[in-house]
Amino acid sequence: IGGTSDTHPNDVGVDYYAGNTGNLPDYYDWSLTINGVVENSTEYHSTKITDLALNWVAEQTTPWFAWVAYSAPHSPFHLPPESLHSRSLSGTSSDITDNKRDYYLAAIEAMDTEIGRLLSSLDEETRNNTIIIYIGDNGTPANVIDASTYSQTHSKGSLYQGGIATPFIVSGQGVTRLNERESALVTATDLYATIAEVAGVSATKVHDSQSFKALFTDGTNGGREYSYTAYKSADVTGWATRSKDYKLIEFEDGSQELYLLSGSVTGDISDALAEGFAETNNLLPTNDADLLAQVTILATVSAVIYGEETQSPIDITNVTLSSQSKNCVDYIEQFTSTVNDINKGMVFQGDLVILQIGDKCVFNTNAIPNHDFNDGGSAFPNDVSEQNDQFEITISPTKASQVTPLSLQVDNAILLNGVKVDLLAAGCYGVGNGKIGCNDINEPWRYDPMHAANGFAVDSHNAHAQPDGTYHYHGSPIALFENDASQDSPVIGFAADGFPLYGIYFDDEGQVRSVTSSYRLKSGDRPSGTGEPGGSYDGAFRDDYEYVEGLGDLDECNGMTIDSGYGYYITASYPYVLSCFSGTPDSSFNK
Repeated sequence: IGGTSDTHPNDVGVDYYAGNTGNLPDYYDWSLTINGVVENSTEYHSTKITDLALNWVAEQTTPWFAWVAYSAPHSPFHLPPESLHSRSLSGTSSDITDNKRDYYLAAIEAMDTEIGRLLSSLDEETRNNTIIIYIGDNGTPANVIDASTYSQTHSKGSLYQGGIATPFIVSGQGVTRLNERESALVTATDLYATIAEVAGVSATKVHDSQSFKALFTDGTNGGREYSYTAYKSADVTGWATRSKDYKLIEFEDGSQELYLLSGSVTGDISDALAEGFAETNNLLPTNDADLLAQVTILATVSAVIYGEETQSPIDITNVTLSSQSKNCVDYIEQFTSTVNDINKGMVFQGDLVILQIGDKCVFNTNAIPNHDFNDGGSAFPNDVSEQNDQFEITISPTKASQVTPLSLQVDNAILLNGVKVDLLAAGCYGVGNGKIGCNDINEPWRYDPMHAANGFAVDSHNAHAQPDGTYHYHGSPIALFENDASQDSPVIGFAADGFPLYGIYFDDEGQVRSVTSSYRLKSGDRPSGTGEPGGSYDGAFRDDYEYVEGLGDLDECNGMTIDSGYGYYITASYPYVLSCFSGTPDSSFNK
């Protein structure tokens, strides 16, 4: 990608490269490049690529990653070796010209045979410990497409499903779902984050990839809410954005086409449309009142992705908030800030975009705050870095039948400066080194990062950085609201369940005062048996506290209802922000 020089693969970081660096002129006579050295090969391309992969894998003595890219079934159309396919074909030029699709399918079958040979070469132990990902690179060319599925104009080189939807199969180690078809939205871009997660590597650079590893075992968790494709050529220029059910195509001239791609939508619209995933019979009117909302949603998503916003972002550097609106749509805007990492002497640019998509507010953030940070007596153990995070907030939060406990797997809130709240430390007494390693939520005696003696090295804003560089709050984000007892505090963000999060002050029937938590320290001493810390209950551990209904203003989740609206409040003491969710957390907060 990006070049065809003999050394290009190695120049961009590939340790070992063997294959072609451009299109094939002939499957039986082509230039083979091995780490920048070019030689001529007269061996059938799919067979040679398989042999090269076999040999390389056999030489590996440590865990390995192999990207095996076949040129088949790309043109030129040809007759593969007889042993690799089951079709009766002459291979003459005239027959190839007259029956391109037959030769196209023969090349696919030959490639499949060679892939089978590659996988069969792995011994049982290696095969069981290997994850296999198969994906096509684009849709089928017009001259060989199956016209019963897609029309020729909806083929490779178009923005229709026949041009951009590809086969995608995952199997092997860690994949427990067998012979299941997954309908979640996944793009080739997502391979980066997925493979990194499989390998146990944390990405520390901003990227547009989203891991779908969870789909290997759970069909209800994973995939994108929207997928985006852009294409530019002499014939077609435009973009396409789709949700689970709808797809909007917009061309360079501004014309739009809206399609229904799923039978899951109920009502008159879907009842009148053909079944299936192709656009052929599912073109919808973009000016229909019932469908205009879908056009707006998908066009908004696209505008954010390709950066069409024209207004200048609002600079919120060191700004304290003032609005008390409980509705997240009232904060829709683009925001920026310029702040300093004090101990590192570095300058960062905050970037936050809040928009409405359907019944949710979407926060796209690089997780850099609107205030200086890392200003403690010593630098954070982990360096802060820009992220590429997206959180979704329901516009109409409701209380659930029962509360949801905090979890190590779910972030707690997103604030209006683009920084998340993640209260729980992965540190427990007697587990790991005390600061990290305690990943079982049921493990007792979890440390409270806000207890100074625990040494979690938070800055003056009660925040620090995670190992992946994400800046996040463990306590009160003091820079976001005035410490002023003469006025009730503003909304400073939203919890994962959609309810607003306020500062520390509220109007108690005309009297403004600080809100009080209903948690208190337990009396006496902690147990001191095996695995127990002993000593007095002093706040070092979350288990040092107990909830007493009615003790303060707030409920067990650190929230209350005022003026018919429920919300959480910052408190000077434990639990500081919230201690559970009264509603249902949005899945976008899953880590």
